Amino acid sequence: MSKKTIYIVDDDPKIGDLFATVLNRDGYDATSFTGPTAMLETLDADAVPDLILSDLMMPDMSGIELLEALSERDLTLPVIMMTAHSSVQTAVEAMRLGAFHYLQKPVNLEEMRALLSKALDLYDDRKELRQIKKAQKKAHDVGKIIGTSPEVEKVRQTIETLSDIPNTIVLIRGETGTGKNLVAKTIHYQSDWNAGRFMEINCAALPDNLLESELFGYEKGAFTDARASKIGLLEIADGGTLFLDEIDSMSLGLQAKLLSFLESRSFRRLGGTDDIKVTTRIVCATNANLEQSVAEKKFRKDLFFRINVVSLKLPALRMMGRDVIRIAEEVVQHFNKELKRSIERFTPEAEEKLMAHDWPGNVRELRNVLERALIFTRGDTLDAGDLALLDTEGFADDAAEGYFRFRSGGSLEDLEHQYILHTLSTTDTSYAEVARMLGISKKTLWEKRKKYNLDEQVEDA
Repeated sequence: MSKKTIYIVDDDPKIGDLFATVLNRDGYDATSFTGPTAMLETLDADAVPDLILSDLMMPDMSGIELLEALSERDLTLPVIMMTAHSSVQTAVEAMRLGAFHYLQKPVNLEEMRALLSKALDLYDDRKELRQIKKAQKKAHDVGKIIGTSPEVEKVRQTIETLSDIPNTIVLIRGETGTGKNLVAKTIHYQSDWNAGRFMEINCAALPDNLLESELFGYEKGAFTDARASKIGLLEIADGGTLFLDEIDSMSLGLQAKLLSFLESRSFRRLGGTDDIKVTTRIVCATNANLEQSVAEKKFRKDLFFRINVVSLKLPALRMMGRDVIRIAEEVVQHFNKELKRSIERFTPEAEEKLMAHDWPGNVRELRNVLERALIFTRGDTLDAGDLALLDTEGFADDAAEGYFRFRSGGSLEDLEHQYILHTLSTTDTSYAEVARMLGISKKTLWEKRKKYNLDEQVEDA
């Protein structure tokens, strides 16, 4: 591990040299300067230290002015001020302006060592967090949302517009597999609202009582098994974003509680009496027709209006024309890195096959097809024969409702039964992967397998 670099600034060269000698013996790379100007010239030459230990009162520039100069250079590093007793109030003002802490002169060396170590450890953690945030922002650049259609361009423009609007509720609509999760994360990481965490939950994956406790948390003793208090996702995502996927699955009672939070931005944990106020951005997603759900009284009209402030409609893959190939190329680049492959292109026949497919599972299905292709393909080219597409013969798409029906008809339950059975019978992969293809959770798939006795039917198929 490289040495931590410390710059010492004091107009008394004896003090600066003394501290530099002590810190170099302690294993730091310490350099002393007799004034801020010389130190700042070194900084401008791109030599940035890990910490600055500076006198507060100096002839050519005060410690306060030094903090301002560092801020102008957009440098984030710990600064510890050294001050005489008579200037402690000024040192406190320096902390308000960004200094890490201060030391009173004459400086106690053990106190200085402890404070330096604490500052460096804390800023290492902050630096790592900033690097993670920077990487996440890069990974979720709006350019990752590929497409040339007006609908896709509107999505990108809206995300950019939302970047400096912190608390607007967003509703993302689109069929299963169209990338609603990706858009939600992009909204979060490309906004000024990304200092907090991005949390997500699938409202269809949990029973109503568990979903409520996950969202709002609970106090110790709120119910039989509540042996300790639990913080809910609304609190965990304070200052960040909470993504509510499949919000149409939420019960009417829980919808009312969510609406109350959205109106007041405060809530109570289950069993609690204290109002908790948070600044959490809410992003919702659904593949359902919410207007129809409202008409059928399955979704509250007032909640629908409340979450429909900014609405984004994601187009189905089959409607995107040549963009299917562009998205496929991006996916291949991703799996080239992950699977250590070197696919460079599709043959014309492969492109034709990709363009002709209906893509009932949209981008999620495309990713699964290409992942399988790269696992079993060597060389630098994908041909039509490498693409094992789901056979949609006998299926008709109903984009308005977001589900698929057999042309022979039957009840919705029969269609669901047949569709899941068909996917299990024709897909040689894990249940987790099948759940991803179907756009449901592993828990939901397990329940459907038991309900329809699918495991035995797959064995007999």
